[in-house]
Amino acid sequence: MSLREGTRRLALLLGVVGAVLCGLLSYAQLQSDMRQRAQHQRFEQLASSPVVQHERRLMKYLAPGITPPLAPGDLPNPSTFTNGEVRKINWTWDFEIASLELEDRETLYAMPAPGPWSYVLIAILPVLGFFVPWIAVRSVGWVFVGFVQPSKHES
Repeated sequence: MSLREGTRRLALLLGVVGAVLCGLLSYAQLQSDMRQRAQHQRFEQLASSPVVQHERRLMKYLAPGITPPLAPGDLPNPSTFTNGEVRKINWTWDFEIASLELEDRETLYAMPAPGPWSYVLIAILPVLGFFVPWIAVRSVGWVFVGFVQPSKHES
């Protein structure tokens, strides 16, 4: 087997290994994004429920009368409920919802939905996993072949 053929095979092997490893990483990222998206949707669904919206309006209405005024870092007392899916609403200092505690003791936090670049990264990662090692091995092999193989002289 020639050095050129060995380099080609090594590049393909490492490219496939890189694609498989990055595919596994991509799958893990997809699972994480799906969980984050589901939690975001669940939080938004509960935060927009009539009970929570009523409590939010009430807290904002009462906010100017709270003495002393809350400073950043101070938190208002949570709102608690005895009926329904939401058991407790924890507020931020400016009376936005920090978290929702549910009847089953699960706590949902306000978190953004995954951005579109996260999904682009998931799609591109296996491709990069193949081409980065493939290009690296091919480049090193190309330089190495220039030093090892004798040059051809035309007479």
